[in-house]
Amino acid sequence: MKYRKGKLMFFLVIFLLFFSVSCIVQEEQADVPRELETVSKEQDLQEVVHASEQELATWQANEAGKVMILMYHVIGSSKESTWAQTTANFRRDLQMLYEQGYALLSLQNFLDNNIDTPAGRTPVILTFDDSYSGHFRYLVVADGTKKIDPECAVGVLLDFAKQHPLFGHTATFFINNNPPFGQKDFWQEKLQELVALGFEIGNHTLTHPKLGKLSSEEVQKELAGLAKLVEEAVPGYKVDTFALPYGLSPQNYELAVAGVYEGFTYKHRAILKVGANPTLSPAVKDFDPLHLPRIRASSLEIAFWLDYFQNNPEQRYISDGNPQTIAIPVEKEVLLDKSKLRDKKILLWNKDI
Repeated sequence: MKYRKGKLMFFLVIFLLFFSVSCIVQEEQADVPRELETVSKEQDLQEVVHASEQELATWQANEAGKVMILMYHVIGSSKESTWAQTTANFRRDLQMLYEQGYALLSLQNFLDNNIDTPAGRTPVILTFDDSYSGHFRYLVVADGTKKIDPECAVGVLLDFAKQHPLFGHTATFFINNNPPFGQKDFWQEKLQELVALGFEIGNHTLTHPKLGKLSSEEVQKELAGLAKLVEEAVPGYKVDTFALPYGLSPQNYELAVAGVYEGFTYKHRAILKVGANPTLSPAVKDFDPLHLPRIRASSLEIAFWLDYFQNNPEQRYISDGNPQTIAIPVEKEVLLDKSKLRDKKILLWNKDI
């Protein structure tokens, strides 16, 4: 009996000691004003989110600058031409872009002005027209298993991104129904894998016609037909970008933007042309996603524009690394369309600091 009472007393003493320590800790915490605690957290967050003016100046951040949308066609040709690249030259293009401070950006993120390009680097957008087999090809072995051909555009991009993670591997493939990417037994699977890998699919019509020669009904058949083809193959995916075949628009440009055929409705948030210069930043006043210029990805054209931006760095979009901020030299603030920026914070820096 005495043993039981002694044991109870022991646990009572332990409980009282624990309760006293808890009270002391709570009192000490209560001594810290709640508002100071909140301010401290906000300051920490601000330091993480927003770059300093000195950092912006070091990077020469200019998110009102211009962006290249490169337009590729044939990949894997035996020799290069205006519309065809050898695989080796495609790899060379990626290496040049990487070495000169570029990083790949998806077309969708560009249109959303959700630009997460690493700080100090310039976004560049890759597009591929006509869904050639050299864009995306499977190698199939005797037992039926398959893998992505490392010599096709998708294979090259994935391999380059492994070696250069800052560069990324995204691109938009504007497809026709040839079937898409050849290998007719696999085209649906290829579309699904493209999306799963982080690539994008755009509209390039069913048969690649000259739209200006078609009736309104025929135009809508071409555009609705391709969008429906993709969206049935990849449930949940929405085709909302369109590259004009031959760079030619329909007589009624509104049908390039939206239309309906046999009950299927399409609507494009961006229309891409064939030529022939960089596009404006989505943050500036004259940006028009329904008339986006592209640059032909021949050696001569790419070299010309890389040299242009090397010699005119103030024209080049340079990221601050944060999609929630728009960083620009103070003198370029007048270029911004602030109605497009929503909740983004504008960061200004002075070249004289």
